Amino acid sequence: MRLGSILRRLAPLAVVFYAALLPAQSFDLDQARVPLVSLDGPWKFHPGDSPLSQGKPAWAAPGFDDSSWALLDGAKSWAVQGYPAMSGYGWYRFTVWVPAGDQPTSMLLAPIVTAFEVYVEGGPAGGSGEMPPTLIPSTEFSYHLFPLTLGGSNSPRLVHVAIRVWHSPIWAGYVGGGPYRAGHLAGDPKLLAIEQSHQQLIRNVLFVDYYAYSIAAALIGLAILCLFFIRPAEREYLWFAIMLLAQSADSALTVGQRIYSWPPVPVYDLLDGFLVAIIIAATFCFFSRVLRARIGPLGRICLALIAVSPFPAVFYWPGWFSAPASAATQMVCLLPAELWILYVLFDRAVRGNLDARLLIVPALLDLGYFMADNLAIVLAQAGWTRIPRALEFPLPLPPFTMQTGILFHLFFVLAMLVFLIRRFTLARRQEERMAGEFEAARQVQQVLLPDLLDQCPGFKVECVYQPAEQVGGDFFQQIGDCHGGMTIVVGDVSGKGLPAAMMVSVLVGAIRAEAAHGADPASLLASLNDRTMGRSQGGFTTCLTMHITPEGLVTLANAGHLPPYLNAREIAMPGSLPLGIVAGARYDSITIALAPGDRLTFVSDGVVEAQAKSGELFGFDRTRDISHRPAISIAEAARVFGQRDDITVVTLEYSGAAVAMAEPRR
Repeated sequence: MRLGSILRRLAPLAVVFYAALLPAQSFDLDQARVPLVSLDGPWKFHPGDSPLSQGKPAWAAPGFDDSSWALLDGAKSWAVQGYPAMSGYGWYRFTVWVPAGDQPTSMLLAPIVTAFEVYVEGGPAGGSGEMPPTLIPSTEFSYHLFPLTLGGSNSPRLVHVAIRVWHSPIWAGYVGGGPYRAGHLAGDPKLLAIEQSHQQLIRNVLFVDYYAYSIAAALIGLAILCLFFIRPAEREYLWFAIMLLAQSADSALTVGQRIYSWPPVPVYDLLDGFLVAIIIAATFCFFSRVLRARIGPLGRICLALIAVSPFPAVFYWPGWFSAPASAATQMVCLLPAELWILYVLFDRAVRGNLDARLLIVPALLDLGYFMADNLAIVLAQAGWTRIPRALEFPLPLPPFTMQTGILFHLFFVLAMLVFLIRRFTLARRQEERMAGEFEAARQVQQVLLPDLLDQCPGFKVECVYQPAEQVGGDFFQQIGDCHGGMTIVVGDVSGKGLPAAMMVSVLVGAIRAEAAHGADPASLLASLNDRTMGRSQGGFTTCLTMHITPEGLVTLANAGHLPPYLNAREIAMPGSLPLGIVAGARYDSITIALAPGDRLTFVSDGVVEAQAKSGELFGFDRTRDISHRPAISIAEAARVFGQRDDITVVTLEYSGAAVAMAEPRR
């Protein structure tokens, strides 16, 4: 066996043997203590402000006699220690015994309300917040680090600390001044900096639920807003997106104020009031739309109160109201809208509305908790309860906690997403079904339009049909007879879309049946009028019929349609009612003679009523001026101007009887 192999085998044994000979490491709990001391003991306290001595506060001087001052716990506000509702100035004094050493020392103070200045050995050492005069007082909830001694000393020493506190009268009625939390320390600056960072981290964790909800609500709100841009007619997506984005902004605002003390409290209250108003208004509009609840006079009053609700939230700032009165006034402005929402939900749910039944519990929890929580805050501000935020307690959800209000928000958003997904799915199915029906109707209309077999020798007929939607209510028929002449029918069913298209199919069938029996234009209109009675569902149909012989003799009858143009001049025709209004109506006819080269033009009201973005109509004058053009040119001019309705243009050019006799009929 090689020597190297033997040494490798003996090495572990040698290590164990060597370790056994060493003494065990010893830790001294007494000598190795952390160089920190708690300052959460009794502090000397005196209300009011210090007089000046040589330009400096006399109560900050190290030699000042504070033996007559009261003793207060430095970890509690002065309001709970004999000075309730006290605002203005108050002074604290205490001393710190610093042992000999070569290291500087510092002091870490827990949050103090509202603003304060620190004096060490009579000199200023720093502070927090703005002292009077200040327009907008702020409250910082942070731990602050101040120097006690800048260097070491060969001998122990006594350091005098004085703290000048100013408490704003805005909050004095329900928030005590001075320190209100334990955690004051003195000692090693490095260790205190670590503790300061640790306290900030603890505070950050307390609001991680608000932070997370702000991000989630923003992302979902943006997604819903994109859905609205895809389907702008469905405004419920817009209201839901606005509600979520406002909630996201409000949660972010809460995080900024509670963690970074920005913005100042009065500004925060105003911004929060506006965001809450937007949330309630968007929720109000959302439910009124999805539940088809008409916003009547009462609803408009609710919206008006919502609009003014942010302003009473800061009436306490200039001293017009007390803080609880301001908050109560804001609640009263929002309460009618919240009750309206809950009433509509309950009413629709009782009537069997599935959407209301799906949303009633989440909405009741979310809105109900919001109202109850604000009521609890107002009662605490008014001094009727001792717990400032009785309903705001964190729920343990390891490794974090979550406020009850955030949990209800999430439950409500989840229910809303389920509702919108269900609604979107049903809408898509409905659209697919309607698309199939429209396609079928479009194919039917294409079949009903005349083809080349209906053309007659001696006549050049052009027709252009441009529906405003997939299918429309205009119709045109050209039917030749056995004598070389033909019948032309142009009409317009009131309305658009599928119902109008279905009425068109009925009329076209009736026209072809009557034309096969050789009905003259007036008789054809009377028959069509009888067919449409009771089928128009409150609507009507305008119709113009014409029969023309090979010799150019034209017989015209009109039922409320636009008169035709002959060589760019309107033909005067007797007035008459549209079809489907009066039963048994009779129609008059006129006869004119065409010369070779004459041109007849028929248009629907979609041409005359084309409307530009400025609101200007295409009008009769423009229609007359271009009536000599080809059909496609007239229709395109109206479409480019601003199509609002179905456009139909029919032109007929007469070549003469000789041409009609020379050309075989197709």
